[in-house]
Amino acid sequence: MAGFREFVTGEVLTASNVDDYLAKQAVMKFADAAARNTALGTAVGGSNALREGMVAYLDDTNDLLKYDGAAWGTIGGGAFDARADITATDASWPVPSLGSPIVRVTVVGGGGGGGGGLGGNGASGGTSSAAGAGITTISASGGVGGKATHGAAYVGPDGPNGWSSNNGGYGGSDGNRASGYEAVVGQDGKGGQVVVDYSDLTGLSTLNVTIGGGGAGGTTGNDGGAGGAGVVVIEYKAG
Repeated sequence: MAGFREFVTGEVLTASNVDDYLAKQAVMKFADAAARNTALGTAVGGSNALREGMVAYLDDTNDLLKYDGAAWGTIGGGAFDARADITATDASWPVPSLGSPIVRVTVVGGGGGGGGGLGGNGASGGTSSAAGAGITTISASGGVGGKATHGAAYVGPDGPNGWSSNNGGYGGSDGNRASGYEAVVGQDGKGGQVVVDYSDLTGLSTLNVTIGGGGAGGTTGNDGGAGGAGVVVIEYKAG
């Protein structure tokens, strides 16, 4: 086989032309890499010899891959197909085998605590970060705590942990709706900052992660809820 071929009217379509120019220069579709390897083999040579320039699509990962003469690789980097959610404070993430050194890192700061029902502002959430040798540190500040109000009746629930910016604690409330009074609620804490960045982890074996804790709620009278903890999410192409 040698390059691209244009067929002419009346030309006899030989078996070798079908194999080399139609089958092997088209985008082939397989259920997964194992099915592709069964159909095409795993190395150049043999009855199902691989050819440089082959293109294949895999249903399970939605990846479009090319064969460069030595190995299959994603076209244009491919989609991220693996993810790690890190919630432990001051954690070390061992960098796994990567199909691409470029990873997407989402960092969420801790949520601020809710303001108290009788006084006492909520505390701000802590800063979350991801850092490693040779890469720019990615950090997200915590949310601001809610302001206090006054009254007595209700304790605000804690904000949720997780990687959304609504992880601020709820404010405490003082209302008595049965007596015809509207609730007066301490201000909710603000959710932590969300920062998304891309890092090249070439040569990096460990990524150091700090998780910002949720701020405490105001504690005078009816307590405000504590803010939810932050999180660091790493999306990558598995090797």
